[in-house]
Amino acid sequence: MSFPRFGFLLVVLVSSLAISGCNSFRISETELNEEVAKQLANPQTNQIEVLLDGHTLNLELLVKSASIDLTDRDGGLVLVDMVSDMKGRLKAFGQEFEITTQLLPSFESGVRIEEDRLYLVAPKVTNIKVEGASFSENMLRSVLGSLHGDFEKALAQYFDQHPVYVLDHSPFEKTAASMVKDIIVTEDSLEFSLF
Repeated sequence: MSFPRFGFLLVVLVSSLAISGCNSFRISETELNEEVAKQLANPQTNQIEVLLDGHTLNLELLVKSASIDLTDRDGGLVLVDMVSDMKGRLKAFGQEFEITTQLLPSFESGVRIEEDRLYLVAPKVTNIKVEGASFSENMLRSVLGSLHGDFEKALAQYFDQHPVYVLDHSPFEKTAASMVKDIIVTEDSLEFSLF
């Protein structure tokens, strides 16, 4: 984008904000969920490494769907429920198991902006459900309980690389992205304060 065009867009944005008396804009929970669904339409397998009893486990995690719920609870949280498939080999209880399971983690996080991209930050796992394990569900739950911290780290790494939303859906969004001062998580929307 050339400077004259950017300058023109900046003047238009500032003028429209001044006329409307608005110094913020919002993205709804629905818009976030639609964007995440589009991104997951072409799922990619993600490699995650976790440690268990001194052994590194290489697991494949395929995120199939995610549902975002925005709440103003505790100063504003992004609540996420994911559905994912997990595969890998696991050594536990003196034996090696091949696991294939559906993992349903729920977590809460904050949100940050980098350039025009929104990322989830510091995910804290609140619940992990295991369904359809290829070996005893209770054994897998017991092993996953000890992986809780490593799983949170793996989620943090995943969301550091995968934005949940890009502010590029309109010329206004593109221009306003560079002027975001603060993000406030409200009930059912993200509010972006400008300047």
